Amino acid sequence: MPALFDGETPVTDALVRSLVDEQCPRWRDLPLRGMTTSGTEHATYRLGDELLVRVPRNGDAETGLRKEVDWLPRLQGRLPLEVPVVEHVGAPREDYPHAWSVNRWIEGADVAGRVLAGDIPAGWADTLAETIAALQAVDLRSIPPEHWPRGSRGGHLSERADGLDDSDDVVSGPLDSSHIRQVVDDALAAGVPDDRWVLLHADLIPGNLVARGDELVGLLDFGTLTTGYAATDLTPAWWVLDAPGRRRFRDLLEVDDVAWAWGRACAAIQGCFAHWIYAPRGHGLAPLGARAVGEVLAD
Repeated sequence: MPALFDGETPVTDALVRSLVDEQCPRWRDLPLRGMTTSGTEHATYRLGDELLVRVPRNGDAETGLRKEVDWLPRLQGRLPLEVPVVEHVGAPREDYPHAWSVNRWIEGADVAGRVLAGDIPAGWADTLAETIAALQAVDLRSIPPEHWPRGSRGGHLSERADGLDDSDDVVSGPLDSSHIRQVVDDALAAGVPDDRWVLLHADLIPGNLVARGDELVGLLDFGTLTTGYAATDLTPAWWVLDAPGRRRFRDLLEVDDVAWAWGRACAAIQGCFAHWIYAPRGHGLAPLGARAVGEVLAD
């Protein structure tokens, strides 16, 4: 990340090396190297060839990391994609106030660059649909509601749209909030989709998907895991896929018009905010958000 946001904890190579050496002495001799990704909440480091260190930049990121530690073991083997295996949960200390983690490395590369280049294999639609169906198949009735994962996404569409009309970072052109507001208003006018609460990843964007060759193989960053309207997780139709992939994805999940309109609006909102927040900072999430909005408006 080019610059710290307000309230972020500085993370340096020396700090991370010190945390690993002090708390994980068995890995003291492994090389550590920082990564450049489209992620926003964690500093990430390769540790040797098989491990990944995730270091939260703020308290919200730490909350998401602790949610991952709780939920990732429950999801192992239930999705068609590999999910991270947590090998170590690091403790805060005086010079770094958050928990942090060491995960097994999932071999491959995130698909952000390929999506921006328009290199989107047809099979991705099938894998994404299977992943979403598997998440929705988790029986929340077997879990006390107070233990369901919670987050800021998944609620009513009108809540997701808060701030569209009063952002301090208003931009012109295709990402003008008036365009997005019309998409949201159309979705709200369409009605309310099935309100059965389901498990949601809630951040199915290119930087969280891992591919080897033309096959999607991994899903990362479960810090946004939550429960809510199923339409929330339709966003990869516009964030990841192209028009043919969207049609295939929708058919596989048998999405009705109301849910599709809500998913389209959620994708536009997330894309608009991503561009507004990260474009001035030169962050890699900004062009991905702009692309998602473009796909929404092109439909």
